[in-house]
Amino acid sequence: MKKSSLVLALGAVLLLTIFLGFTGEKATKTEKSKQEKEELLAIASPPPGSLDNLFPPKAEQPIFTLKMQEMGTFFSGIISDLTENDFQNVMVNFENFKAQYIENSKLVPEWEKYFPIEPVEELGAALKTGDQGKVMLAYERVGNICTDCHIVNMPKVQWKYHWQDFSGIKVKDPLTNEEVNFTRFMQYLDTSFVGILLDIQQNQKENARKQFQGVNARFQTLKETCLNCHNTERKYYTDESVQDMIDKLGQALSAPSVDPKVVEELAMGIGMESCHKCHLVHVPSAIAKLQWEKFK
Repeated sequence: MKKSSLVLALGAVLLLTIFLGFTGEKATKTEKSKQEKEELLAIASPPPGSLDNLFPPKAEQPIFTLKMQEMGTFFSGIISDLTENDFQNVMVNFENFKAQYIENSKLVPEWEKYFPIEPVEELGAALKTGDQGKVMLAYERVGNICTDCHIVNMPKVQWKYHWQDFSGIKVKDPLTNEEVNFTRFMQYLDTSFVGILLDIQQNQKENARKQFQGVNARFQTLKETCLNCHNTERKYYTDESVQDMIDKLGQALSAPSVDPKVVEELAMGIGMESCHKCHLVHVPSAIAKLQWEKFK
């Protein structure tokens, strides 16, 4: 082959190699992007509908939760008995865990991918060696499988089956006498509450007192709305400790000389102990269910 032809041939091979490398990198990035999108959709989407059969009202008990707890007991029991050098029961716990793991993997067809069997088999093999290092590495790998699934799915399951839907709550506002949804009622309550602080800043003390009357009346109604979901006494957010702060706020506003600093401190206390802490518990589930509407 002539030298010029050899150079051209080598150049062509080099260009082809660069091209294939570039397209391969592009394909890898596309696959990674697709995988990331699927992972995000898995986090954002509601739990699969087949899970409904394993929770009330379709099931008499939360079957899925009970089965997972049973599996978790066997899994923790492996280490519990291992620390006691009870190797016989270590293997009993492992076999029970493995059987429950396989059974649970079939409860929700859409989630079977979260139950790979290989790491479980590796844990069994490691336990038979008695090598503590191998056991802990294998145990941790199985534990990570549980954690990865829980991160994606546990909050959604709790939000769907533990927390009721706020959108179904109707409230009769004590100031307007109109029946409104819960979101609108909370907006009314917030408006009255903020109005107190703004009126004090604007030196409109009488308006602030009127706004307080609205806050107090709406707070009493708020207590009643809790009964839509709860059938036990509320010990937080709307209990007597919060009512005591509201009463003190009323007293501060009724004083001949209103101290803005005292009003602000009491309002801050109410906002942090009632509004903020209640929102930390209840808002995530409400927002998640609202977002799930996009998947219908």
